[in-house]
Amino acid sequence: MPLPGVCMVPTAVPIRVLIADDSPTALRSVCDYLTFAGGFEVVCTASDGLNAVQLASHHRPDLALLDFRMPRLNGLQAARELRRSFPCLRVIIYSEIHGPTLEEECRGHGADCFITKSRLPDDLLFEVRRLFPSFTH
Repeated sequence: MPLPGVCMVPTAVPIRVLIADDSPTALRSVCDYLTFAGGFEVVCTASDGLNAVQLASHHRPDLALLDFRMPRLNGLQAARELRRSFPCLRVIIYSEIHGPTLEEECRGHGADCFITKSRLPDDLLFEVRRLFPSFTH
């Protein structure tokens, strides 16, 4: 049994993933990419940040992938709520927008990192390997 306050990193695949994006096309693309990459199980999807927080409570994913811009709760607000409720959950925010302080702002709201959508496939696997050291896919 883990010690209180100590996060256990999953050692077995698949990594259980929640994906939240208000664009059905982007959501499907991320789901398809994770299926293609292997080692992931998409346990739930959401079209807004509030639904993502609610679904995380029920599905208990290992990783949340959140679009930056979403209705009801944006990616920053959802990341803050997820981090508060599930301190061990890994959170990655992604977006089409760029900015020199965007990654810092995302980390300040509880995300582990920020990835631009144009770099999503390559950078996503890099960050997953960083956050889940035993991930071998």
